[in-house]
Amino acid sequence: MNLILGIFSLVFILFQASFAMGSPVLSIDENISEDDFSSTLYTNPDSMEAHEMVIMCCEDGQHSQVQLNNTLKPRPTVSPDGNSSVYLKVLTTSSDMGIEDYVLNNTAKPREIRIKDISTMGYYAVAFSPDSKMYAAPRLVHLGDGRNAQYAIDIMSVDSNKVIHQELLPFYKENTKSTPMDWDRSEMYGVYWSEDGSSIVYEVLGADIEGGLYPTMLVTNRLNVNYTELRKMNGYEDPVEEKTKFSGYDELMESYGEEEQNTSADDPQPVSTPGFGILAALVALSMNRKWKREP
Repeated sequence: MNLILGIFSLVFILFQASFAMGSPVLSIDENISEDDFSSTLYTNPDSMEAHEMVIMCCEDGQHSQVQLNNTLKPRPTVSPDGNSSVYLKVLTTSSDMGIEDYVLNNTAKPREIRIKDISTMGYYAVAFSPDSKMYAAPRLVHLGDGRNAQYAIDIMSVDSNKVIHQELLPFYKENTKSTPMDWDRSEMYGVYWSEDGSSIVYEVLGADIEGGLYPTMLVTNRLNVNYTELRKMNGYEDPVEEKTKFSGYDELMESYGEEEQNTSADDPQPVSTPGFGILAALVALSMNRKWKREP
């Protein structure tokens, strides 16, 4: 018996550990439709304007990227609580040269932190989470030789500006694995975080390997995420669920006490404990059968 309990406990521990180490990205929906995209509310409503601009410019075919790059100008992205923002700024380097890069401004502490390697050509550089404690940033991750790169979505902590999770992005034409896009001729144009926290949508304009000079295909993919797990990874665990459980327990005990008082007032006779009446009946039936067998 002890061996069985030990094996069960080990399996349970391994299951818990494997679940805890799992990715907060549950699945990726590739090439979602415009209806799917529009049916969701996002934390930055203004970013919908940028999305509509991308859709409109992509209708002109081979000149889409040229027109977009001349039209879209970076704008500050503000968190839902208004305490944080990300914007493009000219920074002075150690050699006294000015360089443009994105910075994170947290007005609660106030400070500006440089955010390196954000890769986007859109109006808004990042997408904030509903609780304003995280942001999703599109990046190019260099692989091996330092020249080839692949797009990723980095989910960052606002407080520490550390990576909570990095998701390398699939980038295929028409949802097939046989026709990959050409990363060197692709641009990330938008990233959006849903208001309920459950999904991060990104869009990339690119070309397949056999394509021409300009990227011509818009790919809109959706990361379905475990938002509760992301919040825990960021150190913010919502205590509402635990509070509700104990609150419900207290209410149940309170109602049980009231019912017990009402029962004793209406019926002074002792009340048998649930389950013991059935047990007594089974014992009596067993004894009755025993007596019937005796000569």
